[in-house]
Amino acid sequence: MKNRWRILVALMLVMSMMLVACGPKQEDATKDAEKTETTETAPEENKDEEKKDEEKKEDETSEEEKEEKTEAKAGVTDEMTIDGYALPYPQKIEKDGEAIEGGTLNLAVVADSPFAGIFHTSLYTGNPDYEVMKYTLGPFMKAGEDMEIVDGFMTKVEFDPDAKTATIKINPDLKWSDGTPVTADDYEWQFLLIAHPDYTGVRYDDDYRNIVGIEEYHESTPNFDEESDEPLISGVTKPDEHTVVVEFKEFTPSILWGSGLPYNPEPAHLQKKIPVADLETSDVVRVNPVSCGPYYFKNIVEGESVELEANPYWPGEKPKADRIIIKRTPRDTIVEAIKSGTFDVIENINEEVFENIKDLSNIELLSTVQRVYGYIGFKLGKWDADKGEVVMDPNSKMADLELRKAMAYAMNNDEVATAFYNDLRMTANTLITPLHHNFHDETIPAYEYNPEKAMEILDAAGYKDVDGDGFREDKDGNPLVINFASMAGGEIAEPLAQTYMQYWHDIGLNVELTGGRLIEFNAFYDAVENDDDSIDIYMAAWGAGSNPDPSGLYGRKALFNYPRYASEANDAALQKIQSKEAMDAMNAGDHSVLYNAYNEWQKIMQEELPVAPTHYRYGLTVINNRVKNFDLTVGSDFGFHDIELLSDTPEVAQ
Repeated sequence: MKNRWRILVALMLVMSMMLVACGPKQEDATKDAEKTETTETAPEENKDEEKKDEEKKEDETSEEEKEEKTEAKAGVTDEMTIDGYALPYPQKIEKDGEAIEGGTLNLAVVADSPFAGIFHTSLYTGNPDYEVMKYTLGPFMKAGEDMEIVDGFMTKVEFDPDAKTATIKINPDLKWSDGTPVTADDYEWQFLLIAHPDYTGVRYDDDYRNIVGIEEYHESTPNFDEESDEPLISGVTKPDEHTVVVEFKEFTPSILWGSGLPYNPEPAHLQKKIPVADLETSDVVRVNPVSCGPYYFKNIVEGESVELEANPYWPGEKPKADRIIIKRTPRDTIVEAIKSGTFDVIENINEEVFENIKDLSNIELLSTVQRVYGYIGFKLGKWDADKGEVVMDPNSKMADLELRKAMAYAMNNDEVATAFYNDLRMTANTLITPLHHNFHDETIPAYEYNPEKAMEILDAAGYKDVDGDGFREDKDGNPLVINFASMAGGEIAEPLAQTYMQYWHDIGLNVELTGGRLIEFNAFYDAVENDDDSIDIYMAAWGAGSNPDPSGLYGRKALFNYPRYASEANDAALQKIQSKEAMDAMNAGDHSVLYNAYNEWQKIMQEELPVAPTHYRYGLTVINNRVKNFDLTVGSDFGFHDIELLSDTPEVAQ
């Protein structure tokens, strides 16, 4: 009864906030890891419990639907199921009917603020820029079933673990949209840029430092005008004008997923002329970027919209639509835009928009499992910038594993998924998303809601209510206040944070919002990254990359390791993921060694609990009825240039 009353109060607060705000929420807690930089192909913007077949909203679900959904089995992946998670909608559509010739495809990027307009694959940081730019890139690196790099139309990639090399062969027919051929220089340029001492981006990391000679280059004063037969980076060589060979210090399995490899070239003939420090603000990035994909930038209205046209030099099959128009659309207008048929395709629809459009007559919905997981992070130490590594603090407030376990058992994530997210999120059991279905260990039990067990753990660990105020003191009898950082943004942000705090209050833990309020997105991450002493726990999410290797988020030397967690068990598990043993087994056609290494890491993270996973997410895509075909399936050859239209004008809701 107490839980139902708590959720009723929270939902009443949601409704009152919606009446004031007059619009749907902003995504509450996602900041993509830099390993997530792409979308359509393997390393690009790829799409990466033995429970999960208890469907919510039974009163709205037919018996046939319930029977079909409960047949989903852990590990199963097909058109309507991903790793045992039954999808609410299909992953693809293919309609009958004759498509029109050409036409204009209208797309929306849903964002409340103007996009920055940094149209460069190694310089952008905001996801809206990528959501605009991705339509021009094409599948330069193609994804396989596991999101590993496989041969495609634009490139073929050969890996040689014994020689510790990756050889990228560029299709000799590829040209930039200004007619200049795409060559090895353009792919090499990405390494020269990312490792340049004046580089203004964020991608120069341990993945790139694993390349032979790149650190020496980074410490030098590169001169691009100087003619020499020696490569600027000794481990990046060009045997011919369409081939690049990259030599690594250590060859790990992660390289097969793109570790240390840019996912796209950039036009060296235009960008090398500009000082690296000035490239991000230059016209070749902001005003008239060129493309070697199916479409190119015809016109850019800064921060608001772009017009793309079919690239006349694209060597592949001619794009089905002649033009693509992409407009930034605020969240509070997107529902009306969908009803009026303003857009043909809208990706990443959130839960509140879904509630208002799910029954519209002019659209179909597609779904997948996103490469995103939410979590509660426990601050366990600090980042030592001099050492470049995490330093655990055994005296930190959250250092006690029993306290962390109790807080995990106190969270009713199933209830939150229903009350706040229309059942478009599902309780997460590990820190690998089900979209990496061969890596995700569905047999590991989640920390399911069990407040009685949580209280037993706290009692046994010595957390008692000494003064009778309803809240437990620490083991020494001192007051225990746990400061909780949560982000502002959207109608549900406040009631969601209050609901989690109430879960913890119910087991006797005094949890308060850091500073007494929600924190703006940028200020939130500044505080988390800088290990602000006012934060004991925080609620956030990671967008995982096509490469499932978690070292960049949870390794001892990972800056993005925000809990500041390190342990010998974690070090050993991550080393197995990157081991020669796993690589040798893969060479022999045996992936089980690598999969088992990931399973072992997931178990360790579940046992040591530096973060408590909360939810995985279903991703929804709105498709207007005039769109003939679309496909979200991982490893599919489908690209945006394959979209066909059945009529000249979009369909309007009846």
